[in-house]
Amino acid sequence: MMKDRVVSVLSNTKVADGIFEMVVHSEDFPELIVGGQFIHIALPSLAHPLRRPFCIANFDMSAKTITVEYAVVGEGTEILSRVENGTELKALFPLGNGFSLDADYKTIALVGGGMGVAVLPAIPTTWQDKDYHSFLGFATASKAVLVDELSKSGKVYIATDDGSLGEKGFVTSLLASKLAMIKPDAILCCGPEIMYKSLARELEGMDIPVFISLERRMGCGVGACLVCNCKVKTPKGDKYLRACVDGPVFPMKEVIL
Repeated sequence: MMKDRVVSVLSNTKVADGIFEMVVHSEDFPELIVGGQFIHIALPSLAHPLRRPFCIANFDMSAKTITVEYAVVGEGTEILSRVENGTELKALFPLGNGFSLDADYKTIALVGGGMGVAVLPAIPTTWQDKDYHSFLGFATASKAVLVDELSKSGKVYIATDDGSLGEKGFVTSLLASKLAMIKPDAILCCGPEIMYKSLARELEGMDIPVFISLERRMGCGVGACLVCNCKVKTPKGDKYLRACVDGPVFPMKEVIL
């Protein structure tokens, strides 16, 4: 159930070049969070009334904490990067429809491109009985995040554009080179749209279920403003859905990229 809650900042630290990790706590914690959902955080600034959506990178139900990873890309996230420990913020969470894993999905390939990697750690937290293989793509080594965290859940493969960490090249090509070895029952991923197009080409002719978390600009986060529309295929023809409430996770075969 959607509810506005008060969260207290436990930590807010720089973890990579231009990237921060924030951990927040709330006594008013939901009964259920699923990997792929997001949190909508109000900034401590009257000049910036719109909330900022961030994927729930991870969560701890017993400690009542949520972890988010964010890149400083504008005034809003720059303000957030200066928030001190103990600061109380308003936040809506959990929002959106996350991933859903069938019981017969035993081996899972996780794929993240850039800040899309931040979606991945909450998936093994939600479904702990799977065999995970994580494929992470970054521009360069200084932008790499959550490598150690995802290593706790299984094997991690890394690709960078410049070859400064892992293999040089696209993360989708790295995944394709390992498919025959790991034989995933499903692929779960988040990243820029160009990554999904590349993934679709790499998987052409293969019958592997793929689920993607769409990266979209959001205004309200609750389905009212229609900023985050995405075009999908349905039995009744193409239509527009809202990533914030109808997604952000969709079967890749249904999304018109």
